[in-house]
Amino acid sequence: MQVRNTAQRKIILDIMKDNFSHPTAEEIYETARSIDGHISRGTVYRNLGFLSDTGEILKIRVPNGSDHYDCSLHEHHHFCCDGCSRLFDVPDSVKVKASKISGLMSREGFTLNSHNLIFTGLCPECSNKNTQGK
Repeated sequence: MQVRNTAQRKIILDIMKDNFSHPTAEEIYETARSIDGHISRGTVYRNLGFLSDTGEILKIRVPNGSDHYDCSLHEHHHFCCDGCSRLFDVPDSVKVKASKISGLMSREGFTLNSHNLIFTGLCPECSNKNTQGK
């Protein structure tokens, strides 16, 4: 089945490529709506589902929060701030390698297909606010 690249899908992809803050579907919808006043919330959600299902973008499921989206498809992990709810890429210097995880899991009898690692806590900005408030 041939899938059409629609103008709306192009708008959504362009928003994703210009945005490194891991936006939520609602944030993407608001930005898309400012570009095309006729785009519907359903169109944005359907296209995000399609794009994540086909591997063009990454859907990040955040515990107790909204899903976020990322156009960076290389292996990396995320940090979710409990203070401001922003999502950050974990720096490569602290990255856990999938091969190490896979090896540990296989020793326990598991076969690992993929993983999604999200650290939680306070980002530097929220940590500073917390420290100053005490």
